[in-house]
Parts: sequence; structure tokens; C-alpha cells
Amino acid sequence: DALAVLDHEAEAINKCVQNYGGLTPETAERLERFKEWSEGYEEIPCFTQCYLREVFNFYDNITGFDKMGVVQVFGGPVYEACEKKLQIPLGSSDSSCSHAYVGFHCLTRMEDHPFMLIETMTNLTFAARNAMKDCLQEVDLSEWSRFKAFASFPAIEPIPCFTRCFLDKLGLFNQKTRRWLLPGMQQKLGVPAKGSRYGLCHRHRGPNICSTYYKQFTCFVLAN
Repeated sequence: DALAVLDHEAEAINKCVQNYGGLTPETAERLERFKEWSEGYEEIPCFTQCYLREVFNFYDNITGFDKMGVVQVFGGPVYEACEKKLQIPLGSSDSSCSHAYVGFHCLTRMEDHPFMLIETMTNLTFAARNAMKDCLQEVDLSEWSRFKAFASFPAIEPIPCFTRCFLDKLGLFNQKTRRWLLPGMQQKLGVPAKGSRYGLCHRHRGPNICSTYYKQFTCFVLAN
């Protein structure tokens, strides 16, 4: 029952491994390997399809993943990020074991997905979240894993020019006057904090315009 994190999950797991001898030490070991999500290879064949059918209400063996059900459990951003893998593959009329595995694999590895991290950021307006997501769409997928590093505000921007991209989309820097529109920044992003000392932030400079944007915006965020 240590594996049970949802109601009836232990019973569902036991049922789904019956064809493999039930919940024995051997199948328990295979379930542990299953959690590593080997790309394209399901440790216990068709286990995912059985598990989804028994535990959740958003999957059907025939029709596959139900959008509203997935959104209710994982949220809209996660569904959007996995949408292509959740749809029944072209040429197929029904879902399959491999479809269930690939789709659920995508859903469960979305915890650190940039879209999810953006959704959990406080004080952002809807427009600010969309601007960040739009800018991520312009970045190569291989760089998305670096997004989490923004939380620690490293000296070098994790994804070059990302900060400039979303700030410009939000219109927070006046290119003619070369000044930040701080009231708008506070309204859309919640920074700099009211009463904080940020008077010298505009003096921060980097080797290029993207770096300068990042250094100055980081200064606004960290001002206290």
C-alpha cells in the first residue's frame, strides 16, 4: 500500500499486474523501474492502460484521453504541452497500450515543465503568463530544461534573450525614452515591490542588450 497515493490505487496496481503474477517482490521491482519511464519501452506491457482505466476518469481504452478530464487533474497548460501525444495517432481509430503509455508519460513528467512553473508564479497577470509562454515557443525545445534555473537568478541568463522577449511583449520598456514603465511592471509582474530600493537598477549593464535587460530586471525583482 506504500505505492498508493490515490484512492484505490493499491487495488488498481494489484489488479493490473495480475497477468504478471500479482504484486510480488519481482513485479514491485519492475514497477520501480517503470517509474523511470524508459522512452518507448513499457516495463510491464499494457500496465499504463490498465492503471489509467482503473484509477482515473479521463481515459478510455477506445476513445483515449478526455481533454476536460485531463485538464481537471493536471491543468490546462499541461494538456496543451502534451496535446499531440494525447491524441489518438493518425491512422488509428482506437487508443492502444503504447498510446496510453506515451500520453501518460508526458503528463507525469510535466511537473517541472516551464508552462507549469509559469502557472505557479505569483503576482503575474494572465497577459504576463501568456507572454512568457509565447516567448518559450520561440526557443528551441532543448533549452526549455534551463527555465527552472531562473528561480535562482544566476548571473548569466539561463535562456538568452528570454527576459527581453517577454518584457517587450508586455511593452514595459519605452524604446524612445529608454526608461522602464515601472507602474506597468508592478501591475503585470508584481515587481519591483512597493517601497523597495530599486533606484540604481537602471544602471546595471551587460555585454549586450539582452543581458542588460536581464540584469536590470533581476535587480527589480530582488530589490527590497
